[in-house]
Amino acid sequence: MSLTRRMFVFGGAAIGGGLALGVIGLGTHLAMHDRLGVQREGNSKDTLLNLWLRINKDNTVTLLSPHTELGQGAGTGLTQIVADELDLNWQQIKLELAPATSEFSNGGVFEGFVGEMIGKPPAWAEHIASNAFNRLADLLNMQMTGGSASIRFTGWQVMREAAAAARQMLINAAIDKYGASINTTTDAGFVVDGDSRWSYGELVEHAATLDVPDNYTLRAKGERKFIGKAMPRHDLPDKIFLETQYSIDRHVEGMRYAAIAHSGVFGANVATINNLAEITSMRGVLGVENMGLSVAVIANNPWRAEQAVKALKITAVSHQNSDLSSASIETFQRESLQGKLSDAHSVGDIASVLGGSGETVEAEFWVPYLAHATMEPMNASAWLEGDKLHVAAGVQNPLYARVHAAKIANMDVEDVVFHAHSMGGGFGRRVGFSMSEDNPLMWIDEVVTLVKKYQFPIKLTWSREADTRQDVYRPAVLAKFSAQLDEHAKPRYWQSASYGSEGGAPASMPPYNVDNIKVQFANHPSPIPIGFWRSVENSQHAFFNESFIDILAEKAQADPIKYRLALLDKNDGHAKCLKEVAQLCNWQYGVSADGKAMGVAVQKSFGTMVATVAEVSLQNNQARVHRVWIVTDSGVVVNPDSAIAQVEGGVLFGLTAALYGRCDIENGGVKQSNFHDYPIIKMAEAPIVEVKLLESANEPGGFGEVGVPTIAPAVANALAILGKRPMRLPINA
Repeated sequence: MSLTRRMFVFGGAAIGGGLALGVIGLGTHLAMHDRLGVQREGNSKDTLLNLWLRINKDNTVTLLSPHTELGQGAGTGLTQIVADELDLNWQQIKLELAPATSEFSNGGVFEGFVGEMIGKPPAWAEHIASNAFNRLADLLNMQMTGGSASIRFTGWQVMREAAAAARQMLINAAIDKYGASINTTTDAGFVVDGDSRWSYGELVEHAATLDVPDNYTLRAKGERKFIGKAMPRHDLPDKIFLETQYSIDRHVEGMRYAAIAHSGVFGANVATINNLAEITSMRGVLGVENMGLSVAVIANNPWRAEQAVKALKITAVSHQNSDLSSASIETFQRESLQGKLSDAHSVGDIASVLGGSGETVEAEFWVPYLAHATMEPMNASAWLEGDKLHVAAGVQNPLYARVHAAKIANMDVEDVVFHAHSMGGGFGRRVGFSMSEDNPLMWIDEVVTLVKKYQFPIKLTWSREADTRQDVYRPAVLAKFSAQLDEHAKPRYWQSASYGSEGGAPASMPPYNVDNIKVQFANHPSPIPIGFWRSVENSQHAFFNESFIDILAEKAQADPIKYRLALLDKNDGHAKCLKEVAQLCNWQYGVSADGKAMGVAVQKSFGTMVATVAEVSLQNNQARVHRVWIVTDSGVVVNPDSAIAQVEGGVLFGLTAALYGRCDIENGGVKQSNFHDYPIIKMAEAPIVEVKLLESANEPGGFGEVGVPTIAPAVANALAILGKRPMRLPINA
């Protein structure tokens, strides 16, 4: 199922319906759902005291995290939150990936996103609403890592509360069992009453028999030992010493290896293998399978499997997508924008000011399809042990992947064991569901199908070429803008139309104070498989909106930052970050003596406001980015080092896309294949990046995605000052 804005709103409406039932029907069912009891049933080790928290008899605490590790370091942030609220020493807490079972589905992500969109429920309904989201997560097999949700939703809104309640449960256990006084408190893993001290490990079994209290107290900022500090990441030592096992490293005795060639046309099956006899006679080849959309070659080592796949000569079935090209897709989108449009956002009445006096400014933007290009390509291993099927893969949603594998194998989910691994990048590629009807877990389908037939262990690895050409892509989008400037050179109206789903509506809304705004979109089913790409729709719409406001500033012959500030409230978060970044970079409007210019952009996404300035020059008519300054305003920052690292990584990820990223469609498939024609930023090209984190008492915002959206428009706006305004990406095409 696609995780769309429509589904979130539907989920919110369903919860509202449950509340309307009061204490009967759905309302009763949700009110009585015992989530802690469900998790305790799924816990096979020491006592699970509260949601996600296992207290061990040796007085250590294990945090069972539903979020997988793909380089973001969120697990460390989660342990910081729990260690503070539970009052632990840093050495006491351990991090463990929760099992891929329904008991550990994660409704907190749903609850966070819906709360962000439609607001949180009233206090009296919080319990029912939380249970409703947990039941929805069960239904959808949701254990997702993505959307910058790990810290800001699961950690801050669920685990923090659970840890605070668990601390109070331990205090209550000492009072109940040992007659401790009402002045009893805690100290680094111990409950303390005067000279008496009891370890959490001593108290946990009795504490687990008590009710989860409502009267717990969250730790004040001054009491925190870990939140806000740069604590060492749990995952780094193993990575530094090459001990982290990624799924591509998985080995099982007797393993064989499979490589894949896809038909070359999206949606088209393989009709014929024209040189089957040649392939089957190659050294080490054990089997060749037509899998429908692809052909798999199984061999006794990965090199032989890949060489055989490269030698394949296959013909695709004639398909409606066979003649698709980037040009035909752009033409279709342009025609769609001239037809019936849906409204995403409206302020005032544009019709009342159309045709008035003042200069009308129009612009058209285009961004191409983009692949995820994770450093670790798609891969999975599978094997049989008795009546159990084992599947090992790095995915952003292990429970969903496990249920999906069981469906492909035609087995009961209880007979499928899923081994979740760390990943060499994800960026939405490994979530498990997409924005279209296409299957983003095709590589798991393929390996499960092969193992069911051949009965021996198989590791299937997509080559870089296969991964680039069979991705679920960031959508290509055409957008049209118009505005009319009044006598003060401010926009009398702002009108935009873009191609894409309603999911882009929040990202597409301009933050500026314009009396008349209309944001519209056109959308049809995509012939190209599309999926969640790092920062999702923000990466396109920040480029559109922030380029267009810069064009208006240029028409007004105004400093771009001053022009933006004139259209923002003084206390608006956008204005705050713009002022801070201008000071951080020592903002200069115009071309410097050494031929450089600064460009600016601002965007709020995933709960975090970001303002970016890029310093750019033109070298042989190509953009060269020298420095980038970023100011973020994200509320509480749990781990500053991780936050800065994520923003820096997001900048380079977004800059790669801005300068070079494009997937061209030819004859129904993607033309690009590897890093020679889908390049990434090289070390020598990487700009100096300076990040300033603003903090407040607000709930944490995200960091994994937020560095991406503003870098493309900041670079484009700098280039405009140098006389080269990019209206289409990539810039260095």
